[in-house]
Amino acid sequence: MGLPKLTYNYLTLEPKTKKIRRGAIGIFVDPAKNDTSTILTALQDLNISSVGLRIYVNSKFLDSEAYRRHVEMAKTLHQKGYKLLLVLAQTFESFDGALEKNLTRVLRDFAPFVEDYQIGEAVNRSKWGVQDSAHYTTLIDDAFDTIHRFDPTAKTVGPSVIDFEWFYTLYYNHLAKDRFDVANALLYVDRVREPENEQHGFDTEAKIRLFKAIAPEKPLWITEVNWPLKNQGAYKPTSNKEAVSEAHYRDYMARYLVMALSDGYVDRVYWWQLLAKGYGLIDHLDLRRRPAFRAFGTLVKTLEGSVPEGKSREGGLYDYRFAKGDKRFHVFWTRDGRSRPIAGAFRCIDLNGTVVPTRKTSPTPIICEEKP
Repeated sequence: MGLPKLTYNYLTLEPKTKKIRRGAIGIFVDPAKNDTSTILTALQDLNISSVGLRIYVNSKFLDSEAYRRHVEMAKTLHQKGYKLLLVLAQTFESFDGALEKNLTRVLRDFAPFVEDYQIGEAVNRSKWGVQDSAHYTTLIDDAFDTIHRFDPTAKTVGPSVIDFEWFYTLYYNHLAKDRFDVANALLYVDRVREPENEQHGFDTEAKIRLFKAIAPEKPLWITEVNWPLKNQGAYKPTSNKEAVSEAHYRDYMARYLVMALSDGYVDRVYWWQLLAKGYGLIDHLDLRRRPAFRAFGTLVKTLEGSVPEGKSREGGLYDYRFAKGDKRFHVFWTRDGRSRPIAGAFRCIDLNGTVVPTRKTSPTPIICEEKP
């Protein structure tokens, strides 16, 4: 696709009024960090149905205990009815001549349990193994052929570009020759801190619209997003500049999920991830559930099954409207830290699901049901 066509698609896309389906909000887990019972209990408490796993396609990882635990987790999740996305992540070692052999082993092990496969991860970052177009086409060719040999009904997801680097998405889509069933983006926005902030003139919603314009005929999934947390030492995944408090992490997460699902362009969003000291809903070392954990569960319960009905940003008040059955509800917040009054008759809950008497807003979203 060329820039004129992309520009036309972007300008002519219309928001889609469609139900936010069950499974639209997913999360990644890492069974190498925590035991199965801890993970399953947390998933059940969040009412999650879409789960992601990531494995590294190289000989060393495939011979590790971590790989065995991933296979066992996939089997368990499948038996319990979860929808499973498997990320086939590349490393430098993936291209040592054994890629096809290793992919064959992975598909033999996972095909009975997996519905969708993401081919590659952060392919626009050379430090993760893809050095040039030849590497990428080798990865796509071998992965695509192997997936369809062992799991012909599975969906392929790509091109797996990280951050807001849409030009790489165009480029790698071209190299992949339209072989992805689902378009994706690893759409982190932590570099601009708040999800409403702009980067090169695009806020989160405009970024999503641009990614949708690249492949408007395909479902669009966001397969990675989070904010790094402050004061995590060696577990910090980025610089201190991007790191936020646990309260901000909760607020930005909630606002991002509402924004991402509000226009009907995104079919699924995966949070990265459930248990991780530096960026998870739960600290994987002491198993403390952070404030974002309950907020995530509240949003899953509230948003799934609802239909977006519009939004406004008047006077600094963000107002996202939804319908669910015969009920109408709003998600309200502000950005600048100042309160804004809410006009109308509502019954409101906070992100913990607790009824609150307030009729004012803050940067922490509240969910308000219209009274008859």
